Amino acid sequence: FGTVHGRGAGHRSCIVGCFCPVTTCFQAGAFYPVHDVNSSIPIFRHKKPRRGGLSVLARVGMGFALVLVLMAGGGFLSFLAAIPEPQQPLDPSSAPSADGIVVLTGGRDRIAVAMQLLEAGRGARLLISGVNEEITREDLAASFGGDGTRFGCCVDLGFAARTTVGNAEETADWVAEQGFRSLVVVTSDYHMPRSLALLRHRMPAVSFAPYAVAMDGPSTNRALRNVKLARILVTEYAKYVVTLVHHRLG
Repeated sequence: FGTVHGRGAGHRSCIVGCFCPVTTCFQAGAFYPVHDVNSSIPIFRHKKPRRGGLSVLARVGMGFALVLVLMAGGGFLSFLAAIPEPQQPLDPSSAPSADGIVVLTGGRDRIAVAMQLLEAGRGARLLISGVNEEITREDLAASFGGDGTRFGCCVDLGFAARTTVGNAEETADWVAEQGFRSLVVVTSDYHMPRSLALLRHRMPAVSFAPYAVAMDGPSTNRALRNVKLARILVTEYAKYVVTLVHHRLG
């Protein structure tokens, strides 16, 4: 082919005098054409080294993720704003009035608060929705009833509900049976936005007045209470979003 000019291994060496009009170079095992032997103009331009950084696809993905984070953050703030402030100390006389009262079991002090509203005449009847099947009417009467109370005449128990969705269905059946057009809803403060969303979806012609109960009592361990509060709020927000999406999709 021709002669190879070079200064040793690892240095550029070129074949000169071969029948190919292109000088061919070897460098550290690389083989590439450089220029025509009769011209000083390179046949191929050497590519500039690619600068480090993210690809376009990666940048688009990061931008999309940022948008999702901002949307989720905005939705969470809206959820927090929708949580009603619990009334402390409890003042049933200032509570809204309605045809009936429903309390969704599962949280601290909910039934006790609902009974105080019933005794204050804030509704004609009270539904306790989601009662454990192992709990009897006598058990509840021993804790919340007694002589001179309206427990015996004006309290109905619902044993069918096991979830908040079940609470809404059980309440809808009770409202239809009683012919009520308005309800005071008693549940924990963090639980109120999702409860109202489910109740309104199930009964669009009924008006609802929320009466929120504080999530829990004071805690001596503030750090533990904050962790518990954050976990409950994030979990409830996720359920709230699922509820809204489910209603939107029909």
